[in-house]
Amino acid sequence: MARSCLLKKFNPKIKMNMKTKIKKMKRTKRILPLLLMALVFALFFGACDTDPDILDSETALEDEEVAVDQETKFITKYFLGDAVKVQLEEDGTYSLGGSDARLFEEQLSDTPDAFEENPEPQDDRTALAIGGGIRKWTNSTIVYRISGLSSSVRSELQKSFNEWTSKTNVRFKERTNESNYVTISSSGSNSNSGVATLGMNGSRGFIRLGTRATAVVIIHEIGHTLGYIHEQNRRDRDNYVIVNFQNIQNNAVDQFYKSNSATLLTGQLDINSTMMYGSYTFSKNGRPTITDLNGNVLPRRQARISALDIQGTNSIYPPAGNDPDGDTNSCNEVEEWSPRKRYFVGDRVTYRGSLYERDFTRWNFIKQCG
Repeated sequence: MARSCLLKKFNPKIKMNMKTKIKKMKRTKRILPLLLMALVFALFFGACDTDPDILDSETALEDEEVAVDQETKFITKYFLGDAVKVQLEEDGTYSLGGSDARLFEEQLSDTPDAFEENPEPQDDRTALAIGGGIRKWTNSTIVYRISGLSSSVRSELQKSFNEWTSKTNVRFKERTNESNYVTISSSGSNSNSGVATLGMNGSRGFIRLGTRATAVVIIHEIGHTLGYIHEQNRRDRDNYVIVNFQNIQNNAVDQFYKSNSATLLTGQLDINSTMMYGSYTFSKNGRPTITDLNGNVLPRRQARISALDIQGTNSIYPPAGNDPDGDTNSCNEVEEWSPRKRYFVGDRVTYRGSLYERDFTRWNFIKQCG
């Protein structure tokens, strides 16, 4: 063995190979720090792109709202008397301005004349009002059935239920045999997203959630189910915020329309509302689409309802349990309906010997007086 080593030591070819190996080792030592640095940067930026907590908090609104091809898929209809762009979806509903709010055909009309801001009370106890009918839930209770949600989304759904019930008069009840209910199911979309129909719609209403839906999104969709449109669509919004149309994606401009006839549940626009768009929703250039009047970006939507969300909801959804035929529904001291007066959700009137309560777009029959 010793002889063999001596032979290798004095073999010129072996000596040349050793020199070559030494040079390669030196080059490796110089390259290795660069490779390690590149690996660190790759891990850092890779984590920023894929961390689910960052994605959910930073892009919840962007995931929730998806713009579509306006030029080829949108038609003009009238909702609450306002011209809006809507898209006919595969399930037969219409997406309002391409947003997550879904309407049935009878909630829309072909002319603005079909909508009456102060309709005459009628003894019509079931049909939706023509041209923009939205009905609130009876007894302040959303009846629901769940279909095909994962355990993680169910957990987020329960958090959302708790947020509404702990702060408002709204209650949730799983369906047994009720005729009015909303079906909460998976949309199949691998995103933190959702869509929902507006108000109570018999057995047809739905909330459809993405497979990564969080309470931030679900609380918002429940707002649609309660009958609420987006906050930035208020007719008085220009008194509180600036909409930068030059920064909005061309196929999403109609989501920022103003509704001149929608019922306002609070005295002012609420930038903290669960129904409010974020400052960068549908931005086409990375610049804000909505700011306050001073040009500041708005607070990011959180998994909670605001003080004004609570106030507005409780103003139209009283504590559950009132018996429609009980003493709380007396006709005494209730004024007769007047065509010259503006009414709000929850107001009561008598008309031709009957008691009515104002809904979003219609009068609901309560009882006959006397």
